[in-house]
Amino acid sequence: MRRGWVAVFAAGWLVACGSNSLPAGDSQDPTPGGGLPGEPVLPGGPDGQGNGEEPTGSQSLWPLTAGSTWTYDIQDPVDGDFQKQVTVVGPGEVPDQPGINAVQVHSRQDRVRNGTLYEEYSWQVELTNGLVVRLREDDYRNGQQVRSTTWSPATVKAVASVPDALPWTYKSDVLEHITLGDGSKDQKDPTYIWKVLESGVTVTTRAGTFTNAVKIQRDKVNNNGEVKPDKTRFYWLVPGIGKVREEGERTEDLAAYDVKP
Repeated sequence: MRRGWVAVFAAGWLVACGSNSLPAGDSQDPTPGGGLPGEPVLPGGPDGQGNGEEPTGSQSLWPLTAGSTWTYDIQDPVDGDFQKQVTVVGPGEVPDQPGINAVQVHSRQDRVRNGTLYEEYSWQVELTNGLVVRLREDDYRNGQQVRSTTWSPATVKAVASVPDALPWTYKSDVLEHITLGDGSKDQKDPTYIWKVLESGVTVTTRAGTFTNAVKIQRDKVNNNGEVKPDKTRFYWLVPGIGKVREEGERTEDLAAYDVKP
């Protein structure tokens, strides 16, 4: 993130939840009406060029430095075995949100079983409270856009830092606005429960053995607070590297990575 971010987030968006410290356990999204569930990490300081915070950088559990890449081996019960390449493109304006900037991330999945090239472009922001949120995602199949999704407030994508106390739980209620490739629209109101379960976990993938992973659980729940069938995911994130493993709806293992400083 660079100084091009200056003043890209209107003051009315922001709710601070502490400097680089995740919200207290069992918390709920404080801004259900829209915007961000916290204050974005911007460069700069008291001269008005930012809030004085810097992205957690080399220790982030979810690095967003431009040029960083990750390759994952995926085992999917529907689409078979294939690889996913993730690239941080860099900061820029979010489409259809004038004046709002975020970090663009590109994901490419060559789903060889059905001959499909699936791509995602997402716009993400790290917050000073330790959350990483997603403002928009555009999905493409074989070069044709099939879906565009935005959230109100921005939906939690990951966590960038380890909470002070474990286990930690965070409830996120969002409105999901979907525009399909044919122009038709849909709206959903999912609820997610995020849990940071433990740290110092050892995980081995093709990219190596990591002894300091943080294990995270994400549940999608119904209106009664019950976890929906097959809607639990587990993530293992490593400081300075990011996601090294995912289990749940499918399995992702880190095969290679190049995280830029």
